[in-house]
Amino acid sequence: MLTFGSCGENTRAVSWQCGDTVATSECLYTKISSGDTLLAKAEGKLFVTAGGRCVLYHAELDNLECGATYSYCVNTAGLSSDWQQFELNANSDSLFSFVYVGDVQDKADGFSRQLLPEIAERFPTDFWIFAGDLIERPHDQYWNEFFVATQPFRMSVPITSCTGNHDYLKGIERRLEERFIYTFPYFLAERHDNMAVYAMRYGDAAFIYLDTNRDFWYLYSQRQWLEQALKEAQTAKWRIVVMHHPVFSIRHKNNNLLIRKAFQSLFAKYKVDLVLAGHEHAYARKTTRAKDGLQTIPVYVISQCSPKDYRINLQSGYDRYGLGNRFYQIVTIAKDTLQFLTFTEKHELYDELLLIKSSDGSVLFEDKGIGMPEILNINPDRIAINGEKRAKYEQMIQQRLNQ
Repeated sequence: MLTFGSCGENTRAVSWQCGDTVATSECLYTKISSGDTLLAKAEGKLFVTAGGRCVLYHAELDNLECGATYSYCVNTAGLSSDWQQFELNANSDSLFSFVYVGDVQDKADGFSRQLLPEIAERFPTDFWIFAGDLIERPHDQYWNEFFVATQPFRMSVPITSCTGNHDYLKGIERRLEERFIYTFPYFLAERHDNMAVYAMRYGDAAFIYLDTNRDFWYLYSQRQWLEQALKEAQTAKWRIVVMHHPVFSIRHKNNNLLIRKAFQSLFAKYKVDLVLAGHEHAYARKTTRAKDGLQTIPVYVISQCSPKDYRINLQSGYDRYGLGNRFYQIVTIAKDTLQFLTFTEKHELYDELLLIKSSDGSVLFEDKGIGMPEILNINPDRIAINGEKRAKYEQMIQQRLNQ
């Protein structure tokens, strides 16, 4: 799988799995038409799970040239993969885009096998961001499901993700399964206080990935790391944070309270534009309101792309909600304009927001999604709710639709 390296935009990392014994491995790569083939040595890590033994490898490709196309293959113990290609954006300061996907957590042979390749074909973006919970549990069968669903594009377009709670092993103390780290090896260089965090620049935007799944006593240390990352991000026009648990829950007002206390004030202080989250298995989007009632940043987004829904509170202060569907986002940044689009699983436009940033940092909003009809469906295949609870939920949905 292709992802970003430890230095962001002009580096790439390649991760792969091969055999059950660590062997000499490398990644061969060449800039098209250069005639030179370079070699990046790989590091291997043996994993022993209930499903057996496997070895994950990763190699980093440094000092890549903007606008160039590269071809690469991986080699382990004399066995070579097919050659793949990727291209670096020559004008990322002017224009780039990415796909954002919330929780996937699909079952075997799930719909994501169809949906994710369709998204990649419709929207050939520069990279993808996932909100964690790529898998139902850190087991071989679920990892394989994710790899199959992303097969058509994961070797040519960088895939990134923050951690989700389902990517963690169950236990008294929360512990991230290391396969996640070695699948996304940019965490290895950045890892802070045993937390999976990452910061990178792409074009004129700073991206910061948080790890909201650790025990609460780690949050203070992560807040310190976040503040330093946000200070360094002040030279970027746009600042985007990716985290699994939302700052403002749509399930219960007290959910994620410690996460809110740890991070919200920093988002406001350092003028974060967009906070992307998942976890709560519905769609929601809200803009912060200034004291005069006008829209301001940050924009908070919760999204999901999984086969199951959770019951949510439709009076939790968000501008837009979505239930009973899978959603994904296309974010395009063109100099002073950020376009945020949300689509349904049938690729129908569901939400649209424009942020236009002036030279002094102030942001003008064009909220084109606020008047679009909302999808608020109780699908029995996606959520188990019956009796009095269902009746109350249906009443709340109807009240929302009548607004």
